[in-house]
Amino acid sequence: MPNILKIPDALESKYHGCGIAIASVTGGQIVNLVYLRDVLEEFDDEDGAALPALLDDARLGPTVRLLQSTGDVFVGMCSCWEFVEL
Repeated sequence: MPNILKIPDALESKYHGCGIAIASVTGGQIVNLVYLRDVLEEFDDEDGAALPALLDDARLGPTVRLLQSTGDVFVGMCSCWEFVEL
């Protein structure tokens, strides 16, 4: 069963609705959030089949390292102010 976490109001400026994102989690709370489409311009949230290959894209490295500095990193789907771990 996937983890479902509430996206806190403090991340309002980073929340852009439905989409695939990478989240930093500390103590069961999301502390940072970045959408894949904000890092990989060609990423299409509707193309789930492309996701596994894109996770190895070197362009994600700096973003993942930044998120790792504040917590454990998870990939998931954002929607309705929730993050569902994939």
